[in-house]
Amino acid sequence: MPTTARPPNVAQTDTAPSGHSSRRAVVAGGIGNFIEWYDYGVYAALSPVISSLFFPSESTVASTLSTFAVFGVGFVVRPLGGLFFGQLGDRRGRRTALAWALILVSASTLGMGLLPTYAAAGVAAPSLLVLLRLLQGFSAGGEFTGSATVMTENAPVGRRGRVSSWQQFSVITGTLAGVLVVTAITNLGSADALENGGWRIPFLLSLPLGAIGFYIRFRMEDTPHFQALREAGEVAERPAAEAVRTQAGAMFTAFFYTALPNIGFYTFLTYTPTFLHNEAGLSLGDAYLANVVGMVAYAALTLVMGRVSDKVGRRPILIAHAAVFFVSAIPIYLLMSHGSFWAALVAQLPAMLIMACYSGPGTAGLTELFPTRLRYSGMALPYNLSSAIFGGTAPFIATGLIAWLGTPLAPAFWAMAAAIPTLIVYLRMRETAFEPLRDR
Repeated sequence: MPTTARPPNVAQTDTAPSGHSSRRAVVAGGIGNFIEWYDYGVYAALSPVISSLFFPSESTVASTLSTFAVFGVGFVVRPLGGLFFGQLGDRRGRRTALAWALILVSASTLGMGLLPTYAAAGVAAPSLLVLLRLLQGFSAGGEFTGSATVMTENAPVGRRGRVSSWQQFSVITGTLAGVLVVTAITNLGSADALENGGWRIPFLLSLPLGAIGFYIRFRMEDTPHFQALREAGEVAERPAAEAVRTQAGAMFTAFFYTALPNIGFYTFLTYTPTFLHNEAGLSLGDAYLANVVGMVAYAALTLVMGRVSDKVGRRPILIAHAAVFFVSAIPIYLLMSHGSFWAALVAQLPAMLIMACYSGPGTAGLTELFPTRLRYSGMALPYNLSSAIFGGTAPFIATGLIAWLGTPLAPAFWAMAAAIPTLIVYLRMRETAFEPLRDR
């Protein structure tokens, strides 16, 4: 039976990073996440525009499906990226892996801002878009799990939930920044500003962001846990193979651990502007604004729940996330589909609280499942498989289910189905908040 009891003498058995190193880890780890999910936020927010510029069709549903299919394509290669960067991070160090991941994501995001449209290049335009999404997905395969590893391994004892919640915070604020830039161009420019070249601006901003991020990561050091492992000569030679052989149970847990959160994130956040515009009839400006307010609340609540998890444990909060998600998905989508800006806004707040019950303790709980020797590789493969299956397909499945079933409540059914195995995993996992990180 899982326990939440605090084991004795944790401080004597765990490596003790300093507060200074944890702050540097938050910045170094968070900057790449910010850029990665900035792009995801921009792409999802611009989906109505991208669908018309790259996938012109007489059917709005067909254009939207094509746009989100390309969005999902980036997730297909994420497990390969996770395998590559996981091996690199566990063998050569977290710093090396994260530096290369940042270079790839910045270059691919910049490239999207330079793409010709379908009107200018024909089928070459969506083909190039797919290629860049594949490159982004490959880099994302190492970015999320790498930054999670860096933050958790640099966190002082008893503060891993608090420190690692900044990793999710950077994901949310990156997505938020993307939506804000799109919202500003939509509301401050002319009605046609986005389609007349304004859509390029958010992608081109990745160049200065990437340069700043690379400078920060180039100056970072590897984590105390990894350095100790390297000095002891115990770095794994084939970490991915060893993880599959020795960490199968933890990897299985990690796969379903993130199933529901992936669906929730990519439907409640990135898909919401499209849903509110296409299904609830809101203007793009109002749809973006409602989403922005929700994400601000989400970011703040994430930091709060991370701190709470250091005191009460990860399991109680994660269990609440899955259970409440299951019972509230339909009421939330009922509110969002009402056709009112205020109803959409009200629906966002409970949805974001539910999501924060994962994003606060989630990163710490996930990384604590694995030992330092295999942490990057062991976490990367199941997490990225789960992201590909449940996250990358979420907007596409939501759009397709609505068209097939004829109801705007359809996305809630998919989320409720995923909540069941995720809840079972949370109920069965052991409490790790009060244990020292395992190095071997």
